Amino acid sequence: MKAKVLFDTNVILDFLLERKPFFCEATIALDIVAQGKVSGYVAAHAITTIFYILSRKVGPKKTTEIVAELLQKLSIAAVTENIIQQAIRSDFKDFEDAVTHYAAIEEKASLIVTRNAKDFSCGQIPVALPEVFIAEVELP
Repeated sequence: MKAKVLFDTNVILDFLLERKPFFCEATIALDIVAQGKVSGYVAAHAITTIFYILSRKVGPKKTTEIVAELLQKLSIAAVTENIIQQAIRSDFKDFEDAVTHYAAIEEKASLIVTRNAKDFSCGQIPVALPEVFIAEVELP
């Protein structure tokens, strides 16, 4: 069974918006999913944020195509009422990060790939920067 890895919004936006200097690592990290080495996930609430930010740059029609293509590679981790309630009660400073964390737990993800590892320091799931994730997966 492949490891389940949840990608934080920032990594996906780095890839989609080609944000420097993070684009290369985000691309390689997501390519690991495309190669079938791990199962990739994105939290449901992140899709709306990604759509909104991306559509401001490329328009809604192109954004719809891009997000549809992204979701052919990544599965969606549900965000339920229980996840929201856990996030509200959590010690996370950032609510969005808390929701991401609890969605990853519910999905039984083994890792969250993010550029903001410190924001997940009170969490129960390991986190890794994209470059660390890449190095760990690429080890023989």
